[in-house]
Amino acid sequence: MSVDSRTMVFHLAYHKTASKWIWANFFAQHYPTLQTNVATSPITELHDHVAAEQGCSPFIIRQRVENGSMGGELANLADAMAAAYPDAKIVIGIRSQRSMLASHYGQYVTNGGRLGFKTYLAETTRVKWHYYSMIKSLMERFEDRVIVYLFEEFRRDRYAVLCALRDFVGAPSGGLADRTLRDLANLPPVNPRRNDLMIDTMLTLNRLRMRHEKNAIIPQIARPGHDHIAVEAADFVGRTYSRVFSKTLRYRNFDDNGVLEDSYGDENAALAKLISQPLQDFGYPI
Repeated sequence: MSVDSRTMVFHLAYHKTASKWIWANFFAQHYPTLQTNVATSPITELHDHVAAEQGCSPFIIRQRVENGSMGGELANLADAMAAAYPDAKIVIGIRSQRSMLASHYGQYVTNGGRLGFKTYLAETTRVKWHYYSMIKSLMERFEDRVIVYLFEEFRRDRYAVLCALRDFVGAPSGGLADRTLRDLANLPPVNPRRNDLMIDTMLTLNRLRMRHEKNAIIPQIARPGHDHIAVEAADFVGRTYSRVFSKTLRYRNFDDNGVLEDSYGDENAALAKLISQPLQDFGYPI
């Protein structure tokens, strides 16, 4: 099948929106796929790679949205994708900035971050999760060929979101039955949120330059292939707590003191109208 006639789909991946789960369990298992950055990859190479893939199934390209875990949205991304495939379909997931905070901060610290929550909050709200401008530019370029799924909807009903994605993208050449999607929906999540004791232990060790390759000035005390021994101990305490009390060890409240409403409220209100979703009902700051 020629490049011009094949259905091309860009799967845009915000961090912490189940994009990794959807990619690994849904797209990569049932469709021909490629991970790349259209902003930097030569279009001819991209076209050659797609043309070499046999079959007529929709072709899925995973494209990052952000410039690293602490960077903002990539500039002119819609233009770059349109230059490669002007008739492509776009799949993008978003998540309430309120619930994003705790999840992303834990990932940031796990990756060696040393900022306290207040400083982290100021930096992230300045550069990250400004969904409205990104989605508006996508809809201007690709019109009705854009689907926006909410992480909150995915968490509540994975099966319904997977069905919606299959119907929007188009089924692979061999078909994709509802029964298969129901089985997929029962798979476990990727990277569940770490307990708060682990996060605080990692943060302390990061600041003391005793953990993670980004920080450690001496070899960290860890078993091969494992985190610092103190982090392992915190994980053990957290798992024991969960086993005894049937809940995850949490004591941080991640209170933003109104910063999220100030940073995202007007944008989210406009976005709710743009995508016809009651975002406030899903916990988005408005």
